[in-house]
Amino acid sequence: MKNIKSYAAIAALALALTACGNNANDAKKEDASTDVATEETTEKVGEATAAGYGGDIKVKVTMDGETIKDIQVDHTETEGIGADAVPTLVEEIKKNNGTEGVDNVSGATVTSEALKTAVDEAIKAAK
Repeated sequence: MKNIKSYAAIAALALALTACGNNANDAKKEDASTDVATEETTEKVGEATAAGYGGDIKVKVTMDGETIKDIQVDHTETEGIGADAVPTLVEEIKKNNGTEGVDNVSGATVTSEALKTAVDEAIKAAK
């Protein structure tokens, strides 16, 4: 009987923690754009923030014309889950030159959606 109460308490705690998660659709529109002049080209930088599972995900996207040159991410996502998904997503977004066709990382859906939303907004800000 004691084990059943322990399992019930753990299940209740897990449910409560799940209900406290953030929604990736609550993207903040903190967009900014700056120009960085180089000898051969003019790079544009856009910044945006979206609500991830562990807090805000802030991105800075550097565009070289229509091509993503660099993506920098500042986040507080859960180690071993969302935090591990970020580098994978960044590489896929750079490879695809955008978020279209980039699948969410299993187990890190909120992080995936938030990162892609922030990158899309930063790209718009950079143009």
